[in-house]
Amino acid sequence: MATAALTGVAALIILGIVASKFLFVATDAVKGGMKVLSELPLKFQSQHITQTFRESITQITPTNGDVLELAVLESDETITKFDMRTVFNDLFYLGTTVSEIKVPAVYRYHLKISDAWKLETHGNVVTVVAPIIRPSLPPAIRTERMEKKSESGWLMFNKDQNLAELEKSITPTLEKRAGSAGKIKQVREGCRKAVAEFVKTWLIKEDQWKKDKLAAIVVVFADEPAAKELDGLKAMPATTAYESGAPLP
Repeated sequence: MATAALTGVAALIILGIVASKFLFVATDAVKGGMKVLSELPLKFQSQHITQTFRESITQITPTNGDVLELAVLESDETITKFDMRTVFNDLFYLGTTVSEIKVPAVYRYHLKISDAWKLETHGNVVTVVAPIIRPSLPPAIRTERMEKKSESGWLMFNKDQNLAELEKSITPTLEKRAGSAGKIKQVREGCRKAVAEFVKTWLIKEDQWKKDKLAAIVVVFADEPAAKELDGLKAMPATTAYESGAPLP
């Protein structure tokens, strides 16, 4: 009985030591985080940094005004038009005319600086919810590399007309493709890095991009699920962080 009591007392002592050690480490970490925050100017702390960014952003706005270009994507596009015809209530098949155009398209993507931004600081990390990515319309096409072909159905003679109609549809078709989820996905990570570089340029100008000040940038776009799921920007996906140990690409 006495042995059991002594064992219990010893266990309580060990637990107390471990708990006090954990408390010391946790308190030390909190103090470290608070120290970083206390060293930031008031305008760069979470409750003020968005306002500060908005007030000074016009000083580093690109020459094309409200548009911040983020990425360029060149893609070989194929557009096809089918014209199938029948007569006598589909009893007699006249054939199908098929026209096809292949052309390299140059897609550009940007965001509007005047759209809503949100920035916060947590320790020496700046988290950014940036405006949505937008396609710059219309896309450019490299006409010198355009390839066209058209074949009439076996009892049809409209290959030239079909091709002419297809050519007229190139621009509206490519505009739809430019804003598609697939195209946006292709350029999203490049856009993320461009926004991080944009914010970093601002922080350098404001003399806040230093290891002992703000040293990492996290970027999420307003239409990403992460932007809606975040609670006060207190947790961000690790894949969106850009550290300041080396220059951003």
